[in-house]
Amino acid sequence: MKQRTVCISPLDWGLGHATRCIPIALSFQELGYQVYIATDGPQEAILKEALPNAIFLKLKGYHIHYTKQKSFLFFSLLMQVPKIIAHITGEYFWLKTTQKKYNFDLIVSDNRFGFFHKKIPSVFITHQLNLQTPFTWTSSLYQILLSNWLQHFKACWIPDTEGILNLSGALTRPKHKPRIAIWYMGYLSRLYKKETITNEPGENEIEFLGIVSGPEPQRTLFENEIWKAGNEVGVPFVMIAGLPNEKLYNKITPTGALYHHLAGMELAAQIQRAKYIICRGGYTSLMELIPFQKKLILVPTPGQTEQMYLAKYWSDQNWAISFDQSTFNLAAALKQAANKHYVWPHHYEFSTNALAATLNALHL
Repeated sequence: MKQRTVCISPLDWGLGHATRCIPIALSFQELGYQVYIATDGPQEAILKEALPNAIFLKLKGYHIHYTKQKSFLFFSLLMQVPKIIAHITGEYFWLKTTQKKYNFDLIVSDNRFGFFHKKIPSVFITHQLNLQTPFTWTSSLYQILLSNWLQHFKACWIPDTEGILNLSGALTRPKHKPRIAIWYMGYLSRLYKKETITNEPGENEIEFLGIVSGPEPQRTLFENEIWKAGNEVGVPFVMIAGLPNEKLYNKITPTGALYHHLAGMELAAQIQRAKYIICRGGYTSLMELIPFQKKLILVPTPGQTEQMYLAKYWSDQNWAISFDQSTFNLAAALKQAANKHYVWPHHYEFSTNALAATLNALHL
């Protein structure tokens, strides 16, 4: 019998879309699938590290760029729409050609709109059914366009739970859900292992772990700010730069360590050591951090409306505290976090058995 095959492709907007595909790909491998990954750049580096048995195919990302001034970000992204459309068109024809060679049984797209095939079952993964934009009319327009576009796919898989007190808040609660099969997957994490999670202080505890990622130039601006402030405060800390291809990037000072990248279990070990986690609060990062029950300090990317929404939503639930980058002060943030009474959401874990049941329901 021919081995079943699946081709997975994550969006290259930050690293989160790639890292949350890792547990999905591992589950497909447990179910006997040969996994193909279509990507490039730092996303490819992270996925190759975590999935040595997968077959990698080169597919260019969208390469979205941010601005230094958040007030210009929306218009900068608007100007990049023609380029995005060109990439969506290109990935559609790339897959159409590639399918003739590899004959995939299933296509899985994590937020890549052109990554579907008209004759092969295709699945779209997203937590952005109700995308937050600066204007109500653009948010409504996106919902309409997305609902219609998802008709190209057989199913929509949502990395969250259904209900009011979910992780993503309104992001996965649109007025009108897509008219295709929907599966709430639970929370995706490449880091979570029950036997590695403890909530007791360990040896060599550090004050905070800073996790930096996302599009430039804001990634570098945030990294520089936290690195400088961390060394000035003089507490032991570690930073992860989110640059898996930059192996000469590491720095060490008397109190701080900056790593270009850490593999999954190495990153989990650093999370365990930290009293506080400082990060952007991208959705995948939040999913991965839940089971560790660490005190979270969120500093959304300026102008990134989704991260800004999640920061407020999580603060309102007492799951985190958040700050605007323009007024962020490390010492003050650490003091506020120390005095904050945190609660943590329940961890609803994604499972291979649930994936198998979902594939059966789709007759795959």
